[in-house]
Amino acid sequence: MEEGHPSLETLARWLAGELEHEDVLREVAPHLTANCPVCRLNEEEIRRLQEESAHWSETVAVFETRQAPELARLLEGRPFEEQVRLAEENEDLHTWGLCQYLLRRTREAVFEDPAKAVETALVAIRLARHLGDAYHPGWVFDLRARAYAYLGNALRVMGEMTAADHAFLRAEECLAKSGTGNTRVEAEVLSLKGSLRLDQRCLEQAQELVDRALVLYRASQDPSGIAKTLVQKVKIVQTRGDLDLAIRLLKEGSGEIDLHREPRLFAYARQNLLVCLTRAGRNEEAEMMLPEVRLAMQQTAEPLDWLRLRWTEASIAQGLGRTGEAEAAYREVQGKFLELGKGYDAALVSLDLAGLLAGQGRTEELKGIAAEIRPVFESRDVHREAMAALLLFQQACAEERATRELIQQIAAVLRRDRRGNGAS
Repeated sequence: MEEGHPSLETLARWLAGELEHEDVLREVAPHLTANCPVCRLNEEEIRRLQEESAHWSETVAVFETRQAPELARLLEGRPFEEQVRLAEENEDLHTWGLCQYLLRRTREAVFEDPAKAVETALVAIRLARHLGDAYHPGWVFDLRARAYAYLGNALRVMGEMTAADHAFLRAEECLAKSGTGNTRVEAEVLSLKGSLRLDQRCLEQAQELVDRALVLYRASQDPSGIAKTLVQKVKIVQTRGDLDLAIRLLKEGSGEIDLHREPRLFAYARQNLLVCLTRAGRNEEAEMMLPEVRLAMQQTAEPLDWLRLRWTEASIAQGLGRTGEAEAAYREVQGKFLELGKGYDAALVSLDLAGLLAGQGRTEELKGIAAEIRPVFESRDVHREAMAALLLFQQACAEERATRELIQQIAAVLRRDRRGNGAS
């Protein structure tokens, strides 16, 4: 090319339809995108759609991704059984773009409505079985692997651990058949399976899976995957009770979480660091971080995020000896969690309040807290370890021997159970 322009010969061959596709990409397309702002923006939009659709083909990314919402309306609002029937019988629905669209809907719904996420993933799996010769078979196996992994993740959130294990087994079978070497897909399956192992208290396996996923995400230069997996790794370390390592990982990993690309994840990581500092007794350092965390949360935080930050502020105040301020904040947060129907969180705040009261020798008030929180845990499927800890707390309160240290130990057990049973 001369001065960024295709040569006369190249332009003649292109106009005649004789230029090879590789030569078009090398000699003509760069000129258009480099010198035309509209073409440059269009190319960026195509790359965005490619990433959204998780498909290598530009035409699939553009046409099928845009068509998917309209096709999805043929399924929306229908009973699950009818959606499955349509997925089997209606050939218009057998597109990569619709499958990918449903998987995105599954991911979005998994915590708000896991039962709906399970149904959506199952419909996507049915559709993926019917993708024909228009798609590379290896890529179809990758898509099916992701669908089964998303199904397994939704089942995990519902507490259906055996069914989740089976779904991940199917995901791994699909990966073994694909042969594409798509590291992002493999990393996503490993990461989601790591969450399952964490909930099953298989911490060594969870750590191994997440570490493998992190290596693959870094190899594929996927900043979003790297950020999410780093946060996941911290959860495992926290569950092990190693707060110092969790703090170090969060500090070291802060440079790998892009504030502009993943603002919500960045804010969550900073808030998590704040919580870890507080629980490690590093309250002065935590208080100095508060303005930074508030700023990071400004654009993405939901009301529950602010409520949990207020909870952390109460812990910091308690750690710094401002007991009156801490008690008022604990009671405020406890009341708002109850208003929102977040009974488990309200009970955990009550234990923090109980620790404060125990330090002041207010034993009669402790008995009331013990009586209030037991129904919350009895109404949930909690682990024996958590229920035993709660009974120990009640007995200690009844016998007026509940110390702040004992209450902190009991609260730590219940927090681990909160992560394990998927409580919000």
